[in-house]
Amino acid sequence: MPRDSRRAQCGVALLAAVVFSATARAQTPLAPYDPGKLITQPTLFAPEVISSDLDESGGVFSQDGQDFYFALVAPYTTAPRLAMLCVSHFQNGHWNSPQTLPFSGRSFDIAPHISADGSKLYFASFRPTQQNKAPRLRIWVSERTAGAWSEPVPLSNTINQDDANTLDPAPASDGSLYFVSDRNDPAGHFHIFFSRWDGSKFLPPEKLGPEINSEFMEVAPAISPDGKTLVFASTAAPEDADRRRSQDLIAGGKPYPRQDLYVSFARDGRWTPARHLGHGINSFAEEVYPAFSPDGKFLFWGSERSALEIPTQRLDRAQIDALWRTPFNGRGNIFFISADTLADSNNSQP
Repeated sequence: MPRDSRRAQCGVALLAAVVFSATARAQTPLAPYDPGKLITQPTLFAPEVISSDLDESGGVFSQDGQDFYFALVAPYTTAPRLAMLCVSHFQNGHWNSPQTLPFSGRSFDIAPHISADGSKLYFASFRPTQQNKAPRLRIWVSERTAGAWSEPVPLSNTINQDDANTLDPAPASDGSLYFVSDRNDPAGHFHIFFSRWDGSKFLPPEKLGPEINSEFMEVAPAISPDGKTLVFASTAAPEDADRRRSQDLIAGGKPYPRQDLYVSFARDGRWTPARHLGHGINSFAEEVYPAFSPDGKFLFWGSERSALEIPTQRLDRAQIDALWRTPFNGRGNIFFISADTLADSNNSQP
């Protein structure tokens, strides 16, 4: 065959492969949470269904993106508080009304996270154990069996210590676990720890270094599916709201302990110094419980931002009543943004 003919055939074959690849990508259905475009500003997720006039936080997806798990917190502030784990299923093109998980609704259950293989649901709870009735936060796990979640059990003493609070589990793709604890901290501050999974058990945890943990408080870690991006929340020292990271957004008046989100990247075997997130992710309200979508394309988190700025125009009873019945009433809601925004120039402040 002449050389020119072979070149022409190769060119045609290459063009056909490119067209086929582009067509295949175009025909690949988007996950239910994926709007099919870059999201560069915080966007309310599933308004009026999941993000409602109630207090929602801590949302994560099943691996196929068809189920969304989150915490619903009772609106009162006295102790002991009530929080339950809920799930909404994506059916017939929309998210359906959330339902409380069968094992939840009796105590304070928060911060759900699902393992990469979808077989385990981790969460934090004040529920007592058979061995210890002390009211401490511990990490629990439920296993997926025959399409249903089992009755939860607490993780071993490697993770849960009887003399410390342990919370905010964030499983990595290899089964290892990021979590939060106040163990061995004289001031009782929370910090982020990491425990490697060796295939059968969690190894003794290590506290993350000063790139992540500070003299203040760090909670709610979220690790990307590729293990290269860590997002977490930081808040002021509870004994003194004026002691906080200098980047925290503070509204006018007296500061109070509230959380802002920070990001760090794994480079050359170390975490980079944590940076305060931009793109409107942080607000003067509290930002809580970040989590990545299963494909790593989006960051989801809870925010208590509202539609009010004080002083505001005069509002009468009917107007404020109408506002309180919307998601922007100052209670928690679920927001999301494209994960590509986490590493751009708007997040480069030191």
